[in-house]
Amino acid sequence: MDFRLITYNVHGFPWIDTPIKQIVAWLVKNTDIAALQEVWCRHTEWAAAFAAHGWVFLRPARESHFASVFGSGLAYAWPSNRWQLQDARFYPFLRCIGIDVFVTKGWFRVDLATPEGAHVRILNTHMQADIDLVGPYLIDRTDEVRMVQARQLVETEMPLLRRCPIPLLLVGDINTGENWFPGFRLFSGPGIDHCGHPEEQTWQLLTNRICSEVGDWSDHLPVLWRVRPS
Repeated sequence: MDFRLITYNVHGFPWIDTPIKQIVAWLVKNTDIAALQEVWCRHTEWAAAFAAHGWVFLRPARESHFASVFGSGLAYAWPSNRWQLQDARFYPFLRCIGIDVFVTKGWFRVDLATPEGAHVRILNTHMQADIDLVGPYLIDRTDEVRMVQARQLVETEMPLLRRCPIPLLLVGDINTGENWFPGFRLFSGPGIDHCGHPEEQTWQLLTNRICSEVGDWSDHLPVLWRVRPS
């Protein structure tokens, strides 16, 4: 079972005219599962655009937390004839600082299965950002917060994984080039958008690339991995 997985921060603020139909048309041609971040508005348009291609679009059903205005912005999309949803859960991070307190940073877990019975679990996350913070003291605090967030994710997910082993990938906008996730190995690659897996699992990385051909649809470029669990 090999498949292509994309992580893409689409920069979907309400005041930005994100080209949803163009993004979706490109995604359905270039990936098998899309893990998206910053899908903070126009959810019915995203869902309709994917549905026109026979794809499922899924975002958390409930994600209110503290002072959140926009929600998590996390979402997935996949072809309905390739993957069937088994379970979906959203978990908010318990610590955020800066403007991140006005969204619901966290991670969104989905369990998917093929019609043939192969399973995969994906954790899509968007961690603490630096954008509104300046000065070395505050930048140090953002790394500290990301470490706390990563530890929360690992301490939540690893006991569950050990009770019920399943091929697992962690993907998303990590907002750092560092690996703050104890017990996880990230595939090599530049930037702040990453993909990785538990060290106790073996995954083959067949190909990976930054998809520069999409241009300026977002302030991020999608990153594509073709992977296979061993």
